[in-house]
Amino acid sequence: MRARAAPLNQLNKWQRLTLLLTSAVLMSLSFHPIGLYFCAWFGLVPLFFAIDGMSLKSSFVSGIVFGFFFSLFSLFWLVFLQIEINIRMLLLAGLILLFLYFGIYWGVGTLVSHRRLWLFPFAVAGLEFIRGIGEIGFPWLSLGYSQARYPLIIQQTSLYGVYGLSWWLVLANVSLYKVVTQRTLRYIIILLVIIAAPLVYGKIRMQRPQGRTITIGIIQPNIDPNLKFTRGMREKTFERLIALSRECAQTKYLDLIIWPETAIPIFLKTSGRYHDRVLSLVNSINTAVLTGTPVYEHAEDEVYNGAVLIEPHRGITQEYRKVHLVPFGEHIPFGQYIPFLRKIDVGGGDYAPGKKYTIFNAPAIDFSCLICFESIFPELSRRFVNRGAQLLVNITNDGWFGTISGPQQHNDMAIIRAAENAVPLARCSNTGISMVVDRYGRIQQETRLFREAYITSTVVIQSEKTVYQHLGDVVPIVSLLLVAVVVVFRARKHTTRYN
Repeated sequence: MRARAAPLNQLNKWQRLTLLLTSAVLMSLSFHPIGLYFCAWFGLVPLFFAIDGMSLKSSFVSGIVFGFFFSLFSLFWLVFLQIEINIRMLLLAGLILLFLYFGIYWGVGTLVSHRRLWLFPFAVAGLEFIRGIGEIGFPWLSLGYSQARYPLIIQQTSLYGVYGLSWWLVLANVSLYKVVTQRTLRYIIILLVIIAAPLVYGKIRMQRPQGRTITIGIIQPNIDPNLKFTRGMREKTFERLIALSRECAQTKYLDLIIWPETAIPIFLKTSGRYHDRVLSLVNSINTAVLTGTPVYEHAEDEVYNGAVLIEPHRGITQEYRKVHLVPFGEHIPFGQYIPFLRKIDVGGGDYAPGKKYTIFNAPAIDFSCLICFESIFPELSRRFVNRGAQLLVNITNDGWFGTISGPQQHNDMAIIRAAENAVPLARCSNTGISMVVDRYGRIQQETRLFREAYITSTVVIQSEKTVYQHLGDVVPIVSLLLVAVVVVFRARKHTTRYN
């Protein structure tokens, strides 16, 4: 029996707006601070009802409205960033532009899939990919991240990454919409397969054999980010790191201890006093320490946001300089091409971007270091693992985010990096959340926000090349090509008909 629900042309603009806002609320509920992940599997259905029967222009505007409020409801915590008062008004203006920026992407998605809803999953995956590339890339709120806390579901990212998972979620929404509007057995079967397939694949994948193990320690000093860079806090910060590290090392034998981003806000390489004290600690506990530190390159007269590895009886053996800097936080994008932009005070420091993708060769493990928001870029982690990293380390300082949901959302994005590449991930944050995640994205241990703490965890190291490591973001790239072909074909068809 087949029944097609009538198009909703009879809905007035307020009813359609209500549907758009309902969809925005449902999708935002799937992210922290609420974290109702299952909402992402049906949260777009009200959007589809809202745009049903709309004109091309109205569909585009509706997508913008949905995207604006979805990002507003999900990223409201940005209003509470721990920043100086004198730039808070500038932040508020910037946030309006940011939410509009998100809205335009969703508007393009509803535009290109107008009257062809099957194209919407491809549009979303492709547009999320575009939004995450380049100097100002910002892949926050990619739909796949809503599932980060559910290991069975996120195993599929080992096939096609987080954008592929977003594609799958939107496909589920489209199928559910078809079930509701057309009520055919075909769409019911398709929907059931879409729901069951990730669960079955995840269950099978997580039963694979284990490998060798290493034990790591993570130090969370919980230093107020507003005081961290003051002269009076330097010694206190250092003493706390030393004390926590000694206490951590006494609990069990450790292969590596991790300190957070810019753990000591000095040039550690050239500071004889602090360098010697760290080396003394490393020698006494016989464990290598990775720490974040600013790095000054005298020959280039540049400062980098970096990380160094200090090994027992050897001192600093390797360093990494952050490749992907925070736009408008650590540097001004395109400042080298537009000189007047470099006059803008970015507050966090005008760092230079690093150029090398360092693999740290510690005695027990080869690993890479993702500094701060580098963990949100899938291709960067993939590149590190393909170059030999057996462990991903993320050092960060999320104290600026406050307590509401920013740290949790940032944390969840790092979880997906582990599942995509089938490697464990250790995350060390100054104020939390710090955690250890296994290669399936399961959290082994996790700290609370704004607590002085340390954790130790034993993780399994297993050599495995995932499909995603081999192919990368092929799903969003193919999606973009498909959307482009359909758009060109429709445009030519429309032109021919008009002529």
